[in-house]
Amino acid sequence: MKDDNVFRAASGLTGGIGGLNDTCGSLLGSSMIMGVVFGRPEKDTANKDKLMYSMALAGMLYKWYEKEFGSVKCRDICTRFAGGVFYDRNIPWQAELMKEARIDSKCDDLVQKTAAKAAEMIWDGLHKSK
Repeated sequence: MKDDNVFRAASGLTGGIGGLNDTCGSLLGSSMIMGVVFGRPEKDTANKDKLMYSMALAGMLYKWYEKEFGSVKCRDICTRFAGGVFYDRNIPWQAELMKEARIDSKCDDLVQKTAAKAAEMIWDGLHKSK
C-alpha cells in the first residue's frame, strides 16, 4: 500500500500503542490494513457482510498471533524476547539492556512475520472462490 495516510495513522501503534507496551502494533496495523482491503466504506455502513468479514479476518489474525507469539501484549512478548526480564525503553539504562538483548531486531522479525501472515490472508481473501 502506498497510501501515506495509512502509514502515518499506524505510527502511534509502535511499542504496543504509543510505547505503552500494550497490544502489539504489528497485530493492530495488520488488522487495520485488512480492514482497508475488506472493510466497509463510510458510505456503505449498512453493509453488515463486509463488516462481519473484516471482523472475522481480524479475529483469525488475532488468534494466529496469540498462538504464534504466546500473547498479543508487547510487554509479554518483549519479556520473553529478553529471557524473562522486562526492560522499559523509556529508561536509558534499560533501553541499553534492550539493545544488548536485540529486542528491536526480534520485534522487526515479528513484524515481518505478522505482515506476511496478513498478506497471505489478504491474498486468500481476494482469491477465494465466490
